[in-house]
Amino acid sequence: MSSAPPEPPEPPAGSGRGAAGERRPDGEQLSPAAAFADRLDEGGFFSALFDMTFTRYVTRRLAGPVYIVGLAVIALSVVYGLITSLSVAIGTGSAWGVFLFLFGVILTVVGAMLAVLLLRVAIEMFVAVVTIAENTRPHRLRGWKGRRHE
Repeated sequence: MSSAPPEPPEPPAGSGRGAAGERRPDGEQLSPAAAFADRLDEGGFFSALFDMTFTRYVTRRLAGPVYIVGLAVIALSVVYGLITSLSVAIGTGSAWGVFLFLFGVILTVVGAMLAVLLLRVAIEMFVAVVTIAENTRPHRLRGWKGRRHE
């Protein structure tokens, strides 16, 4: 006589959250949108967003999505640059069009690589500043301020 295995217990609220493609303990696979929504909701994202005292930071949670949006904008710019280079090359109607196209492709690729680099550095700088602020806050609350080094 075989009986069905018992179902796993429901995970507590706020647990089992993972990245896209991962599974929760209950076996449910998270879509990228669900993983992002879970990540934003974790720890009261919207209450932190409207925190007028600025004691809670949202920069770390938004760094990944902002980077993805930035990469998407850069990719669209690359496509636009390639199409523009091709249309200019065709519009010349001469052999110089090939050189214009190659120049446009090189300029577009180098510009895109530079844009990705600058986007990454800018986001890392913001995250680093927030991390410093989070790490120095406990010292300030313990009365660390105002001491002189003698």
